[in-house]
Amino acid sequence: MPYPDFPKEKSYSWLNILLIVICVSIFGYSIYYFTYPDQHHRLVERLGLSSLLENNQHISNEDKNTVQNQTTENSADQTEAVAAPQVSPSEPTTIAPVEPDLPTLMESDPDVLLSMDEFSQPSLMNNKMLQKGIISSTVVFIDNFSRGDFIASFSPLLPPKLPFVIDKEDGQPILAQQSYQRYDSYAAYIDSLDTKKLIKAYQRFKPLIDESYGEIARPGSEFHDVLNNAIDVALSVPVIDEPITLYSPSVMYLFDDPNLESLSDAQKLLLRFGPDNLITIQNKLAEIQSELNKSASTNQSTDTSTSL
Repeated sequence: MPYPDFPKEKSYSWLNILLIVICVSIFGYSIYYFTYPDQHHRLVERLGLSSLLENNQHISNEDKNTVQNQTTENSADQTEAVAAPQVSPSEPTTIAPVEPDLPTLMESDPDVLLSMDEFSQPSLMNNKMLQKGIISSTVVFIDNFSRGDFIASFSPLLPPKLPFVIDKEDGQPILAQQSYQRYDSYAAYIDSLDTKKLIKAYQRFKPLIDESYGEIARPGSEFHDVLNNAIDVALSVPVIDEPITLYSPSVMYLFDDPNLESLSDAQKLLLRFGPDNLITIQNKLAEIQSELNKSASTNQSTDTSTSL
């Protein structure tokens, strides 16, 4: 029979005591672990937990090594991705040829004027030379001259200021000697040209000349051929030693000889230079044409041999 003076024992009292003991043990081990880190393994051995902790540590080290290996591999991949590309030593290095320094076409006048000092005597013209747009104007003038047309506004040499003069012989108007003399300085200037230096300057400015001619060029034409044709026009002008008779059906004077009157405007211009000046100009132009074609032939041969 039970004792009525003692309280009845509860069924869960021992379970509570067991839980409290476990919690105190864990708490105590934690303090011991952090207080004596070098001694904690002895306690682990006493409790028989060595094998369990070694397995956990082994798994942890494997995970750590896996992470380190993945990090190393990723770093290597990134390094390989950003590495500089390797250049094959067998690949030749191509160096573009250096073109001679040239101004633009619009800014070429100072250079052209300096070049003219090298191959001619500009002082002979006494400020009768064009100072602006020299290349473009000369290209247009030569292009028109090659077809027999004369356009004074594009001439690189300004027209003479002295007026056209006539004489009369037996009542017949003729070209006066004073009219020929108006062109003496022009003939002297052309005769002063140093042919080789002129061709050298022509070759230097050829890119700008071709650029200018490209603006007015007929399909399939080249300025070299146009220049040759212009020289041919000048060389075809007849040299007339005797007085050239004129007639005036209106305010203008015309050549009395139908053969002379049928000449182109460009040829008539040179005819007014007079026989002496015309011979001087034609001799120089023939020399220039010969040297020009010789130079062009040499350059063509060089290009052909290079391509072979």
